[in-house]
This record gives sequence, C-alpha cells and structure tokens, in this order.
Amino acid sequence: MKNKIFRKLTMFTAAIAVTFTTAFAVFPQVKAEAASYIIPNGWYYIKNINSQLYLEVKDGNDKDGANVQQWTGNGADCQKWYVSNVGSNYITLKSGMKSGRMLDTADGGTANGTNIRIWKANNLDPQKFKVVKSSNGAVCLKTKCSKNKQAIDVYNWSKKAGGNIDTWEYNGLACQQFKFEAVNGSNSSDNNGSKNNNSGSNSGNSGSSSTSGTTINVPANATLENAVKQAKSGTTIVISGTVKSGSINLPSGVNISGKNNAVIDFSSTSGSNGRGITLAGNGSTISNITVKNAADNGLYITGSNNTFKYVESCYNEDAGFQVCNGGSYNKFYNCHSHHNADAKGENADGFANKLHSGAGNYYESCIADYNSDDGWDLYAAHGAVTLVNCQANYNGLCNGIYGDGNGFKMGGVDNKTPGQKAHLDPLNHTLTGCSAKGNYAAGFDRNNQSGVVTMTNCISDSNKTYNYNWPLTGTPSALGYKVTFGKAKIVSCTSKNGKNRIDGATLSGKCVGF
Repeated sequence: MKNKIFRKLTMFTAAIAVTFTTAFAVFPQVKAEAASYIIPNGWYYIKNINSQLYLEVKDGNDKDGANVQQWTGNGADCQKWYVSNVGSNYITLKSGMKSGRMLDTADGGTANGTNIRIWKANNLDPQKFKVVKSSNGAVCLKTKCSKNKQAIDVYNWSKKAGGNIDTWEYNGLACQQFKFEAVNGSNSSDNNGSKNNNSGSNSGNSGSSSTSGTTINVPANATLENAVKQAKSGTTIVISGTVKSGSINLPSGVNISGKNNAVIDFSSTSGSNGRGITLAGNGSTISNITVKNAADNGLYITGSNNTFKYVESCYNEDAGFQVCNGGSYNKFYNCHSHHNADAKGENADGFANKLHSGAGNYYESCIADYNSDDGWDLYAAHGAVTLVNCQANYNGLCNGIYGDGNGFKMGGVDNKTPGQKAHLDPLNHTLTGCSAKGNYAAGFDRNNQSGVVTMTNCISDSNKTYNYNWPLTGTPSALGYKVTFGKAKIVSCTSKNGKNRIDGATLSGKCVGF
C-alpha cells in the first residue's frame, strides 16, 4: 500500500514506449510481417527500458489467469508475443505458448495496480491496447477497457527479475518504456512502420566489409575505418557483433546502425585525442550500438541535427557523450552512459552538454549512472537544454575515482570564451519527469546557473549533499563577487531521503518532501 501511495503522489510511471531494435542472435527465426502500422504484425520480445528485462508469462504457465512478469531474456516461448493490428491503432498480443492465450487486463480493471495476465482469446476490450506514438518515435500502449486512461506498467519501477506487470494511470514516463524486438533478430521496421531495407547481411566473418546500394555491412572483426572512408551522405554503416577501431570522424549524413549486440571497441585509442566517434557534421543517425573503451570521449559532437537512439557509451576515459563548441539541435533517445572515468575524476560525465554547446539539444529517456563526475553537466553551455524522463543515478564514484558527483548539474559561469571576462550566461533549461538517486553530491544542482530552470514531475532520492540545491545567491569563484540568481521553478516534484536548499526556487503544484 505504501508503494502505491508513493506512486500515486509522484505519478512516477510511464506508458510503454516502443521502438524496434535487434533481438538476441541465438533466438530462433520467425518471420515478422512488415506493414504500414506503427508496430507491424509479427512475433516480438518486449524489453523494459528501465530494467532491461523481458515480459514473460510467469513459469511458462499456459493457463487462464497466469501472471505476467519481467525476467531475463532467454528466448523461451513464454517471452514471445504476436502483435495483431485490429484497427484504429489497437493491437492484441498473443503469447508464444501452445494455447495462444492473449495478454489481458484482469477483469477489465480500470484502477491503478490492475494486474496483467493471460487469458483465452475473446476479442473483448481488456485484450486490446491502443498504440500512441510519442515524440521520439516510440509508442505507448493504453488499455482500451480504461478508455485509454491507463497504460501497461512495471510495478514500482522494479529492476528485478520477477517484477510484476500491471496498469497505471498514463503519464508518459520512463518506467513503462519498452522495446519490441523482432524474434527473427533484425529490426522489424523503422519508426514509421515501413520495411527496413538495411538488413545488414554480410559475407561472413572474413574481416572485410561489404557494400550493397547505400548500405555498408561491417561484420565482426572487420575494419570500421575503411567503411567510414567509403561512406558518403545517405550511407548507412551496419555493424554486426563486435568490431575494434581507432578514432573515427563520421562524415555528415552518414549513419551507423547496429545488430547482433553490436559494439565498437576503441581500446586501441590513446591520449587526449583518442575519442571514439567525432561528429563535426550534421544530419547523421547512430542507433543500436555500444561504444566503449575510448581514451577520451566515447562520442564527441560539435555538429548539429544529429540523432542518437539506443546508444550505450561506457568505460571511456572522458564523458560518454559530449556536445560542445556549437553543437545544436541534437536529439538523444534511450541512450545510456555509464562507468566513464578520467584519472582525476574531473571530466568524465555521463552526458557533457557544455563548453559553448548551442541551442535545442534534447534528451529523452536517457540514463547516466556510475560515472566518475556528473550525470549531466551543462557548464558554460550557450543554449537551453531539454530533458524528458531522464535518470541520473550514483554518479561521482567509478572504479575508485571520485568526481563532483551531481546528477543534473545545470550551469556554470562562462569563463571559457576567448577575449571575454568571466560572466553569467542565463539559460532556461527544462526537466520533465526526470529522477536523480544516490549521487555523491546533489541530485538537481544549480551550479551558478542564473537562468530560470523549470523542473516538473521530477524526483530526487537519497543524494548525499542535497536532493535539490537551488540557492538564491552565490559567489562564483570565476567572478569573485556575490550574485543573485534567477529563481528556479519546482513544479509537482518529490524529495525523498535527503535535504534541500531551495531559497532560490519557487514551489508549485503537488510537491512532496520539501
């Protein structure tokens, strides 16, 4: 009951968001039908973004009323679901077990906490779910029996195998975000439901890439640098498995997509120029890939209008992602930056959107955790940043290296512009549905930001100095004199298990714990 009360107060759940990515290569192949639906008809595994676990029928119990939970992916029939489009953007989900029972909202319930189970097919509303596209090309699944007021949910933000699946009032936050992974191991469609022609077939593990039309296929052990040299705007480089590479500069409009648990290992790089991928150009998309072991930043972005989807950046020796020096209007969806650490702990943030980054950079459903410095660092940015449903957890310590340790660090005096004295640069950042937990300093930190930062439906829990650190005045060391900051807006936010400094903020809505 306490958990349910807490969730009702915070509304810290989200509707199922669905994109399509690569399933495990060991899974059996079943053809998924491509169609002009948001989710094409076909067989899928359904993975929760928050926990990285899969929806399954508990214990493979093929009977009416059997419970649905989340579990480690294993390719079993109880983790397979067949999508059927039934009109008006509604779908049904049939279990892969022998009886073909359907995902079902128990007793057609409409209250928070209604259980999700399987039941024999009956073509009634409790077995129909409305697909609603979100801004990042993902979708939400609302229950028809609730008149679309409720959505499927992992109860209490569980990250444990066995976490229960229920319904909760729809509000679009990250706990209920899922990927639908085609059982055949390839992307079933793009975000518009059209056929994916970049299937990335290759000639085997010969160590060389192959080219077909506008696709360059790079199998495991091939040379990524050669593929980049061949690529031109409009080319998609498809990586399968793990490839090792030196630093690469991605040309404008060249895309990188991964399948079969694709990884780019940059362990051969060295020194301060040993970045993984540099994007100085515009209009590229990188998706479904892990970038790791770079001697500097995992991804370094000074270009604009680039898109990143399901990109993981980890074990690098500087920030996992860095946007700076004019980089503008870049979009990040469902990206994860973790275990990045530099020797002094001063620079390796999860997401460093700083040092003269431009306007319009946007983050949705991204996670920064276990980085040696901050989760997000917006020091000396030159444009407002938008964050939606993002998490910053346990930053400030990585592999024995300590750094600043803030979750979301929102500002800093600009003392890096040549020919200009240090000065305040007010920016009106916005954070919606974001959470910060267990960071070694503050969860949400002003860091001398003089603009009006707005936090809505955010939660900060168990951060070591402050959950929310928004003083009214300060004396930035780079300025050497006292200044009064713009008042932040804290709207319907929650603070748990920590203290707050908020004389420089205004509270409104249903705030809890202040």
